[in-house]
Amino acid sequence: MRHRATGMLFVLSGTCFLAGVLDPPILPTWGGSEAEVIAAASAHRAAWFASAWLITLSIVAGLAAVELLARTLDTDLARVGRSLYLAGSALGLASTTYDLAVTSTLLGAPRLPDWYLGVQYWADGLSTAYFALLAPAAMGCIAAAILRTRVLPRWTGHVFLAATVLLLGQYAAFRGALPFPQFLAFIAIGIAALAHRTPTALPPQAIAGIPGPDKLSARHYTGGADDQPSQL
Repeated sequence: MRHRATGMLFVLSGTCFLAGVLDPPILPTWGGSEAEVIAAASAHRAAWFASAWLITLSIVAGLAAVELLARTLDTDLARVGRSLYLAGSALGLASTTYDLAVTSTLLGAPRLPDWYLGVQYWADGLSTAYFALLAPAAMGCIAAAILRTRVLPRWTGHVFLAATVLLLGQYAAFRGALPFPQFLAFIAIGIAALAHRTPTALPPQAIAGIPGPDKLSARHYTGGADDQPSQL
């Protein structure tokens, strides 16, 4: 049951992020200047709000999925990864909350306030810390825990490791990261968790080496001729 809930949350997180980022009216603005972002958001308010809420939902669902997975793995490395991801998610949610609470009020404004660009720079820094540093560090810890415990197939640990390397590599090269590797990995891990089948528990007789009732001969129930007391 926990594997199914974990899988659903990972898939939800990944699909919400992809839907939010690949929203057609907003997609061209990623990586653009703040003026371009505000102009596009002002022209497509519904798409901008949908994108912001989808990304927020993806962060929340991802946090819940990591929490469940860490409980299932139940190792020190998994707990470290959960703590790192919790800290990163708090920063990511702070960034999206700023957009929803502050940036949304400036849509359509003829001119951005002087203070906005400076504060927006810090808000963007919070999301960078989440996507490019804390999230990949958390995924690396969880990947190591998966490979040690075999709770999920080994390839899922390698997928998390690959996403970790790609995200940290982007940050090292560009001082930022496009978090597609993280959320594509979430979808893959989610599918693996949904497909997971818990091994069937063996009956007590098999564990103890005692034949079950279907293997017992009639003698075990009625007794054989040799078991009858001799007649005097």
